[in-house]
Amino acid sequence: MDLSLLFAQALSGLSRGMMLFLIASGLSLIFGVMNILNFAHATLWLVGAYACYTFWFLLQNHDFAVWLAIPLAALSVALVGWVIEVVLIRRVYERELPEQLLLTYALVLILGDLIKITWGVDDKLITRPAMLSEPVYLAGVPIDSYFIFVIAVGFAVYLALWWFLQKTRYGHIVRAAVFSREMVSALGIPIPIIYTGVFVLGIFIAGLAGAIQGPVGSVTLGMDMAVVIQAFCVVIIGGFGSLPGTMVSSIIVGEVYAFAILFWPGGALALIFILTAIVLIVRPWGLFGTPLRA
Repeated sequence: MDLSLLFAQALSGLSRGMMLFLIASGLSLIFGVMNILNFAHATLWLVGAYACYTFWFLLQNHDFAVWLAIPLAALSVALVGWVIEVVLIRRVYERELPEQLLLTYALVLILGDLIKITWGVDDKLITRPAMLSEPVYLAGVPIDSYFIFVIAVGFAVYLALWWFLQKTRYGHIVRAAVFSREMVSALGIPIPIIYTGVFVLGIFIAGLAGAIQGPVGSVTLGMDMAVVIQAFCVVIIGGFGSLPGTMVSSIIVGEVYAFAILFWPGGALALIFILTAIVLIVRPWGLFGTPLRA
């Protein structure tokens, strides 16, 4: 086997892993803090991809079209997330998990229909910026430059989240709310405001991931269903609420999928499910999670 091919495949897996991290990190953060399992997370990721297409289409005559479309799409999806949290999600804070799943699955259906009404059923194509349209050469191996961009954004978001949670006052409050909502409330800090901020942040990252995914290929209906199960696998393997766990498990899943496609195309997804099942059996709270979070 050519080592250059293995190197290229490893970078492809890392790129896929970073995309999964961008999706799963918000999902994990929301569940870890709010104890809300948002089944509509991947659909909001898809909304981010379509929103990126809209902004790019409006600005396509300018060189900065994609660079501006990506943050605008992320902010637009974050606004949608704020509306969803204020109007719907906060009504089920104290409800059982099946009721939360019913609500968020209903959002999947509603958002799916709104996507069809707004953008139609045809695939959408976003042209990459010129600087990311040509391959780069690493160790003499041609690599898709957009993969490098995705990897860089993934690590940048990880570092930003780590800094926010570890080094800021609001981040400390968020971490405290994971373990004791009553203690945080006793300090006079309103829990609903914390929850709204965390939910909007998680959805913003999902929208950012969708916007970045847009130029990778065509934006199509059903993309969210293809990625949501893998995102849940990432969170389960890493541990709900664990940022390092989400990063490590994203890389593992991305690399397993990339090399499985190379050696066993028909069993790529099966290997991810098998890995998830093994983790659930051996360590049900995930590699970096704790029994308290499980």
